[in-house]
Amino acid sequence: LKDYWRTVVMPGVVAEKPGQSERRISTTVNGIVHKVFVMPGQTVRPGDALLEVHSTGELLANTQASLLKTLQDLELIGQELKRIEPLATQGAIPGARVLEKQYERQRLEAQRLVQTQELLVRGLAPDQVQRICDSKELLRQFTIRAPQEAAGGEERLYSVERIGVFPGKLVQPGDELCDLALHTHLFLVGLGFQKEAELINRVLEAERSVTAIFDARDTDPVVLDGLKIQFADNVIDPDTRLFHFYLPLANEVARDVTGPDGVMFRSWRFKPGQRAQLRLPVEQWRDRIVLPTDAVVKEGAEAYAFRLNGRRVERVTVGIEYEDGLNTVLVDDGSLFAGDTVAFNQAYQLNLALRQQHAAGGDPHAGHDHAH
Repeated sequence: LKDYWRTVVMPGVVAEKPGQSERRISTTVNGIVHKVFVMPGQTVRPGDALLEVHSTGELLANTQASLLKTLQDLELIGQELKRIEPLATQGAIPGARVLEKQYERQRLEAQRLVQTQELLVRGLAPDQVQRICDSKELLRQFTIRAPQEAAGGEERLYSVERIGVFPGKLVQPGDELCDLALHTHLFLVGLGFQKEAELINRVLEAERSVTAIFDARDTDPVVLDGLKIQFADNVIDPDTRLFHFYLPLANEVARDVTGPDGVMFRSWRFKPGQRAQLRLPVEQWRDRIVLPTDAVVKEGAEAYAFRLNGRRVERVTVGIEYEDGLNTVLVDDGSLFAGDTVAFNQAYQLNLALRQQHAAGGDPHAGHDHAH
């Protein structure tokens, strides 16, 4: 005996989160693609190398060269000050000469800062600029890596969906190199008609749990309970009269496969474009006898359940008040009581066996509502 929510079924489809699930990896420099480190379908972690580009841009090379010259001049100024400061203290040389060198160092420091900012604007990462300063060498090879945004402590794994370049291809700033997808969190988008808008708003305001059912061909349907509507569109399509409402969907890993050279391929249980049935609760019924649908067998206008009575299984005629494909609500007419044990996934087979025994005339209890 339990409380039961009568539901309304609406279609839904799994979709990516706009602006969050997709990553377009582009280049910020003129160059030639030298290496491609990944392949479509591969799973990559933040910071993993995706591609390598050899720069061919003169402006970038000239800016790097100017920065290296400034760094060299700063080093020479530092050495000169180290030599003359003791002499100025001893009065061997005028103190104005030391001030001139200090002013020159300040000017070069400001120049170095401007050149560093220019390299950042031209697409270099801070660690690449630091590498130029440390090595005192021009940077010609640029490694494009997977994004490293903070994820609140959660591991982010990207799937490589498309690679749009190949070794030897000339690229320019803004050209897309490859597409990544982040499918750890998705949306389940429900489709409702205009007349159902108020019903959906009530479910949203009351924070009622929604059930999603994903059909599978050779296995039982995947059922997700406890989903909540996060928000609904404020616009109704004038042609279809449909509007969308959105439920956050935490994805699940179906399997990980490791290929050659340790390359990992991850398959997610829920995929964008996958269809589902959404069951929205609209009315609560108190104290109902609720059985799984597979525990009730229907023959024409009659419906039966199989109850365990001692060592005997007996067929009981039951009345159906409501069914939704997953559960069947029975009429409380005394045919079953709370605490009874009934057959679940064998009800159909038990009823078939009983009919065959009746037809063969071999059932000593033929005509009674029970079976061995």
